[in-house]
Amino acid sequence: MRVYLDHAATTPVFKEVAQEVFKVFTENYGNASSSHSHGEEARQLYEQARGIIANHLNVSPQEIFFTSGGTESDNIAIMGFLKANFPDGGHIITTQIEHPAVLQVAKYIQDRGYDVTYLKPTSEGYIRPDDFERAIRKNTVLASVMWVNNETGVIQPIEEISTIARNRGIVLHSDAVQAVGKIKIDASLVHLLSASGHKFYAPKGCGFLYVNKSVKLDPIIYGGGHEKGLRSGTENVPGAHGMAVALSIIERNYSDWCKKLQSFKQKIIDGISHLSEYHINGSRTIFSHINVSFKGIQGETLATALDLRGVSVSTASACSSHHGTSRSHVLDAMGLDDWIVNGAIRITLGYENTQEEIDYFVQVLCEEVKRFRNI
Repeated sequence: MRVYLDHAATTPVFKEVAQEVFKVFTENYGNASSSHSHGEEARQLYEQARGIIANHLNVSPQEIFFTSGGTESDNIAIMGFLKANFPDGGHIITTQIEHPAVLQVAKYIQDRGYDVTYLKPTSEGYIRPDDFERAIRKNTVLASVMWVNNETGVIQPIEEISTIARNRGIVLHSDAVQAVGKIKIDASLVHLLSASGHKFYAPKGCGFLYVNKSVKLDPIIYGGGHEKGLRSGTENVPGAHGMAVALSIIERNYSDWCKKLQSFKQKIIDGISHLSEYHINGSRTIFSHINVSFKGIQGETLATALDLRGVSVSTASACSSHHGTSRSHVLDAMGLDDWIVNGAIRITLGYENTQEEIDYFVQVLCEEVKRFRNI
């Protein structure tokens, strides 16, 4: 049996989404910026998708801008805001547990004269709103706090942080790549929000950025002036349509799927409860994530052993692994013991997982943990 439990890295495309995207590729293939009928048909699909996504997030269609994914959205949000409003410097607040798409941008602007504060999480993986408020200075102009952590699945207190930011006149950006399609989001709580299609069963290479109408951004790439001049490049109509269809499917099935994954998560937690010396990393977590460490076993070793038995899990984020870094900067920031950081695996459930797959995974996981401990 093959079991995929790495949905935080990417998700399969829903079959209905794949069919709809194929139809756009082969039937509605016009350039959405062209004035002829083929272009107009594509434009209608494109704008319809914008409206569906905006409705899902409780914002206006005019506030949704299509991009290539979460990384580009994060870059446009942070770089575009500073370029348009504070080109000569200022203070930015972010966290030590952000995705590299935010942390690397923070490092880039820090090297160019901006002051950056990196908030430390609690040992449970969340940012304290009080710490956020204490970090604010007179020259604080922007904050970036992720909605759900990609490694631990910890849901950050965005509502409380949003209230503080608005009261203090600070623009708030949130990387919501791991949140969209999993929890219900009111994007109007923040000023800027990033998302990526392949994290919620849409194709890779598409995403969006929510920009509150009160916020001014400058483009960071130039070309044909698409997306009201913010993001040049021929419109990705299949990607936009695919994201809209995927979110519509999730909305229709959300209640049942949420209950299913919550039960699967509990089954896994119950299934490993008889094993000694393990640690579940993070609290207040989303229903799809379990980050767990087993004492005496390296996370990479356990993940490889599970892979050999047909189960795909991960250790750190996929982007960190791409750069040869298996040790989690997130768990490090939480101040956890070395055995916890080094022994962590990330299990991320998906809507298509079955009871049979979870039963098999629990069996294999327990067998492998016992095997390594007997060596």
